[in-house]
Amino acid sequence: MTFSEYATGLSPFISFGKSEHEYFIEIVGNFVQDAAMDSCKLLNRQSDTQYRYIKGTRTIQPKDAQYLYDHRDKSKFSDWIWERMDESDSYDNVVAWLKSIGVEVNDPSNDCADLLERIILDIINGSPTTQAEKEAEIDLKLINDIQEKIKSLPRPANVPVPQAATQDEQIYIDELCRAYADAEGRGVFTADDLLLFPNYSDDLEDRRIDYYAAETIRRGVLELKGSSLTGQFDVLKAETFDSVKDTERRTHSNGYERMLAVMEQAVIAPVTNYILSSSPYWISGKIKKGVCHHLVNDGKLTWIRKGKK
Repeated sequence: MTFSEYATGLSPFISFGKSEHEYFIEIVGNFVQDAAMDSCKLLNRQSDTQYRYIKGTRTIQPKDAQYLYDHRDKSKFSDWIWERMDESDSYDNVVAWLKSIGVEVNDPSNDCADLLERIILDIINGSPTTQAEKEAEIDLKLINDIQEKIKSLPRPANVPVPQAATQDEQIYIDELCRAYADAEGRGVFTADDLLLFPNYSDDLEDRRIDYYAAETIRRGVLELKGSSLTGQFDVLKAETFDSVKDTERRTHSNGYERMLAVMEQAVIAPVTNYILSSSPYWISGKIKKGVCHHLVNDGKLTWIRKGKK
């Protein structure tokens, strides 16, 4: 918590409607020992500066905070808080405010003094002033550590492309052949037709390379130690599908053009929920395109609209 947040939070109960700079003088003046008040520079600052301390547009400097800490009189401050709570009948309100900011209340006047003391120490030490900030700093460091570790992951063992297509490839290859047939206005497209259309032969070869680039990742995450990563290929598939499904649903001149459009979208689509995307070895354009063929195998994507032969 900052000094401004502290002062603003208590203001309805202890400021008695005074101006910000008068309220600032009362807070600081009642926290500092009587004998040290004349030498307290904060109490001698311009009224507009004291106003900014309350509003949070200016922060108390560590050297001024050190003076407050070195010459603090917490009993004096606690007595003042107690008098204000009593005069404004705000005991319950102050207790409720303290609880709302996570303070375990024992004696609200002493708790307010302790809290102000911690805020002053935070200013001196330059440490985060709220629990949320502390947690955010820890979370950010943890995220950075995780990302650095992921970046250093070794390259997954490459799964080579077999010379002959396997049974696992049959679904996506059949769908590719339907897309080739649709582009050429043919009823079917067989392996023999690849000899007549070398461009599609080259295309199929590239698609198989992409498929096995993704298969390398699928097997790789299963081999990583730590169960928290074993589901990352499913995350990658889900992220990819969400990014390309609208492209797949749009009208295209033929199935081959639909497939090409989906692949183009897949390459540029972010996959931020896929943790391993921080490592260059675990994500690439080829991998993303290969994931689309896995989605075809899963029945999520098709290149030919249903009912069209």
